[in-house]
Amino acid sequence: MNIEVISARKRYRLQAEAGSGLMDCLIKAGVMDATECAGRGICGKCAVKVHSGELAPTGEGPAEAQTNGRVLACRSLIKESVVIEIPCGKDDIKRKVCLPGLQQQERFEDTPVEKHFIQMSAPSLRDQLSDLERILAQVGKNKKAPRSLLKDLPDLLRRSDFAVTATLIGDDLIDIEAGDTHTQSYGFIVDVGTTTIAIYLVDLHTGAVLDADGKANPQRTFGSDVLSRISVASAENGNREKIQAVTLEAVSDSMRHLLKRHGVAERNVYNVIVVGNTTMSHLFLGVDPKNLAVAPFIPCYRNRVSMKGGDLGLPMHPEGTLHVLPNISGYVGSDTLGVAMATKPWEQKGYSLAVDIGTNGEIILGYKGWMLACSAAAGPAFEGAHIHNGMRAGKGAIETVCFENNGIKLGVIGEAAPQGLCGSGLIDAVAELLRAGLLDARGRLADETSEATGRPLGDRLRVSNGMREFVLVLAGEQGSEQDIVITQKDIRELQLAKAAIAAGIAVLMQEVKINASQIDRLYLAGAFGNYLDRENAVALGMFPGIPAEKIIPIGNAAAEGAGLCLLSAGQLKMADRIAAFVKPVELSARADFNEQFVREIGFPPVEGKSAS
Repeated sequence: MNIEVISARKRYRLQAEAGSGLMDCLIKAGVMDATECAGRGICGKCAVKVHSGELAPTGEGPAEAQTNGRVLACRSLIKESVVIEIPCGKDDIKRKVCLPGLQQQERFEDTPVEKHFIQMSAPSLRDQLSDLERILAQVGKNKKAPRSLLKDLPDLLRRSDFAVTATLIGDDLIDIEAGDTHTQSYGFIVDVGTTTIAIYLVDLHTGAVLDADGKANPQRTFGSDVLSRISVASAENGNREKIQAVTLEAVSDSMRHLLKRHGVAERNVYNVIVVGNTTMSHLFLGVDPKNLAVAPFIPCYRNRVSMKGGDLGLPMHPEGTLHVLPNISGYVGSDTLGVAMATKPWEQKGYSLAVDIGTNGEIILGYKGWMLACSAAAGPAFEGAHIHNGMRAGKGAIETVCFENNGIKLGVIGEAAPQGLCGSGLIDAVAELLRAGLLDARGRLADETSEATGRPLGDRLRVSNGMREFVLVLAGEQGSEQDIVITQKDIRELQLAKAAIAAGIAVLMQEVKINASQIDRLYLAGAFGNYLDRENAVALGMFPGIPAEKIIPIGNAAAEGAGLCLLSAGQLKMADRIAAFVKPVELSARADFNEQFVREIGFPPVEGKSAS
């Protein structure tokens, strides 16, 4: 059967067998990302519009029919050739991987990979050294060479007139190349996020980040959150191996793409550093994660895991090295360690906070003599999930909102017609509703019968299906095909997410008996932090008591910290020490966290501008 897909003004032609699931077909072709409900027909984010042809219902879950001629892809089977349109854009991955701060790393002298060009005299009747001894005399007699290096060594030396480049990692002589190739040395940073995998190609000779690539984490077909994936991976049906396989395949594809684009040979990739939250690290290595989902949340391992490049089949030198950085605890992973390595609070003056906002908000509080870390379950609202018209930060997503001149000014990714609301846009919109007096400090939208309806934009308040909502975009405005609204439930989802972050920060400060006024800086890590309006986040009480001028967006700090470990043996060893040095604070068992969480659900008093 032929499937023609219209998405973002592009057309894709796919082939599928009759009776196969539409959503599986679209995900496999790469034209749709996995949805937040993992295909259970709950979230509605896989709705497609059928232009011609007919789809068959699966007969499972909720009713397949949707408004405006749309059906859920996860509840539809291929019956005949069809033409469909996917209204919501995919993640704009480039926004997540190409971030400031990760362009040129410091050049370290203690690089873990050394390449030396050596010129040797040819053997003679008077010079009876073996080929390997001849090389070791130049690079160190105690170096060890793998058997694979010996196979073609005699011919290589004589073809190159005994002028070769030796590659060493620590005490291992891993390769000999003809001629002078000492500048051809590369590595990768791999950041395995819950939603996105980011890959960075690094020139180990200069320290420059040459390029970046990324893609939606294919694990999302097994569940949108870590708990869902842990549950699936823990089942005795080979799912853990499947999850690892799709993860490694995605990483390998991105690595090969970057190598091809820059004309780099796989054999010249000698070092790879991998970071991710504790669950992602376990799944990357194929380790059973089931104990991470139940108290006391004990990981299988915490220390750094190192292996040969060929062990996982990644496109790199088989004798190169792959390191998965240490985890800190069951819910504070090596990505948070990467943030710590990038910000180095132990070297800063005063108290430093670092917050990486996602489905889980990882928080670090550090001073010269100590460092604490925790993970607050913020939920997926910051990524546009569980929001009525929410979507990920892709083309068509509203990312900025400003009420001005009795109207609404929107910033839409890709300068396209608005299709939904991503996390930064949701924060802006709710902050503006507060300032406009259309939302109170408890988080309740004004009743459509109250005096608030007389305020600017008050006529956009309404009740739909028994729930209050504010119409951000009316169908037809700016080319939108539908009303885009913020519901009372959306606001509550945002309150729960921001309260988790705020309460996590408060608990860490209580641990060391300081208050917010003593915080000298707050580093905001990750893609979301890069696009977040700091003043609006403060207005909602996400970082209580910390003014916007102390908030510093730092991009993908997890990858930046991993980059330090890629380029320096000393930084890699320091990461091991820091992981053991950080004190993890488990929030789930703390009554003070729950009490603080309840206190943080409301919004602070309104300050700043009002709607005109």
